[in-house]
Amino acid sequence: MIKNEVETIIEGNKVIYKRYFDISAELLFEIWSLEEHLTQWWGPDGFTLTSKSMNFSNGGIWEFIMHGPDGHDYKNKIQFIDIKKPFHIYYKHLGDGEGAKDVDFQAKVIFEKAGEDTNLTMEQIFPSKEELERVNQKYGAIEGGKQHVANLSKYANSLK
Repeated sequence: MIKNEVETIIEGNKVIYKRYFDISAELLFEIWSLEEHLTQWWGPDGFTLTSKSMNFSNGGIWEFIMHGPDGHDYKNKIQFIDIKKPFHIYYKHLGDGEGAKDVDFQAKVIFEKAGEDTNLTMEQIFPSKEELERVNQKYGAIEGGKQHVANLSKYANSLK
């Protein structure tokens, strides 16, 4: 894993992002799981976030609005599938929470201890390679994912 860079791998219908963090898996997991942290870093560059409701538990739902730099609001709804503290968070993106599923994927966020530090792997799994390509073309999903992980890193470093 390359230190201080987001490594990105595309495999068919999957995008895998990897990054080394020089903080504990426990702290990184907390940053990824508590609303007060998520609202500070979640999303690509230029976006801000308003959390409407969050139930961080297996089967729980998180509804939030991402405010784009273009002034557009993007409603989002996530269902947490499997949470194992501080090892992983698996979730399914359910679209905008109002029936529209323009962006449909599952994600696996894995926190791997590396001594006192953490290797993070985030996988986004789309229904097909074509769907990944469509979402990437329409929304810039792969670059957005890189920025998402980089913003997590900037925020985590601000807590040290």
